[in-house]
Amino acid sequence: MAKHLNFFNKPYPFNDDLTQNTKLIFFISLVLLLLVFLFQPFDLSSLDREDKYLLIGGIIIVTFIGLSINLLLIPAFLSKKNIFKNWTVIKEIWWNIWILFTLVSGYFIYFRISGSFSFSFYVMLKILIISAIPISILIPYNRNRLLKKYLQSALELNAYLEEKANPTPKIVHLKSDYEKDDLSVDVNDLLFIQSANNYIEVFWKKKDKILSQLIRCTLIYAEEAFIDYPFIFKCHRAFIVNINYVKKVEGKSQGYILYVGGDKHTVTVSRNFIPQFKEKFYKL
Repeated sequence: MAKHLNFFNKPYPFNDDLTQNTKLIFFISLVLLLLVFLFQPFDLSSLDREDKYLLIGGIIIVTFIGLSINLLLIPAFLSKKNIFKNWTVIKEIWWNIWILFTLVSGYFIYFRISGSFSFSFYVMLKILIISAIPISILIPYNRNRLLKKYLQSALELNAYLEEKANPTPKIVHLKSDYEKDDLSVDVNDLLFIQSANNYIEVFWKKKDKILSQLIRCTLIYAEEAFIDYPFIFKCHRAFIVNINYVKKVEGKSQGYILYVGGDKHTVTVSRNFIPQFKEKFYKL
């Protein structure tokens, strides 16, 4: 018993998504219309064709207007007042009972105005039961759907955080003109690469140490080797930098000076590369 009561007090996301609610209005209207034909709360066989169209048309119009008021106008007006902030399953049930009440009241008013159909207590009870069928299915279905969706999303975010904290090694091989000088470096450890005449000097971090190695190749070759990693950026004709390791930025008349991996190593960003650097810097 206590377990069932706990279910009613569980948080429930109030749906104030107007686009989704518009789709929901059409869905519920169609389902309700189907149930009316299936369970026959009205004796349709005794009605002529004109009265049948009048009855069905009235149900569709009243349902559409009632749902539009409750699922579009009221949420749009009250959502800013934080009324739906601490929503629960039991509040959602009462909210749906209110929607049922407004719909049945609308049917009653419509039938009274038209004067073509009787609307007894028995008919009203059957309509309430029929109307409650899609709603009783939708409440637990919608909650479980959203719970599954956000649980999956949370798992993906946690996996991303884990990957960010402990990145998977991504090894890039830099081939030298001298085979003995080839270097394999983890992209996540790379600090920067500096051009040095016919060589490049690669700097990377290993635990608390900063290591470097000269490789006989061009900076263009190195840039192409890291092309799949947006955080590895050519910021100067003589420098490639790992933006993730930028600790400090200084402005100079020629551009920026970046402090990479500490205070001892600096990289220049030339003026031509500053717009691209800032775009990448703010995205990463």
